[in-house]
Amino acid sequence: MNEWLEDITIYHKNSNGWNAYNLKASVRDTSIRNRTSTGKTDTDNVLIRIFDVDGYKVTYNVVKDDVIVRGNVSDGIIKAPMTELREKYGKDNVYLVKSIDKFIFDDKSNKDLQHIKIGAI
Repeated sequence: MNEWLEDITIYHKNSNGWNAYNLKASVRDTSIRNRTSTGKTDTDNVLIRIFDVDGYKVTYNVVKDDVIVRGNVSDGIIKAPMTELREKYGKDNVYLVKSIDKFIFDDKSNKDLQHIKIGAI
């Protein structure tokens, strides 16, 4: 595995509660880049790229308003995932998913570039 990949845990809401998926991903803070001239951020604070595109919607799922924790964790969610997880892991390590894009290419020479791109705050 590449040294720039790190452990993340996706908490995906379903009809019975929350599923937790432990994966490897690239996590990059983008908040400085997205600041407006007034100092307010109006876009995502973090860019997360998951290179396991074959597992998307098969072995893991992620949708808007799911929660991602930086690290391999196994906490159960009682009521409020953002509050509960930020209390334990800190605001800088718990993110709310705001956007998801799939970059899947037909060209086999670009297979290494395929990824699921997640924007979060």
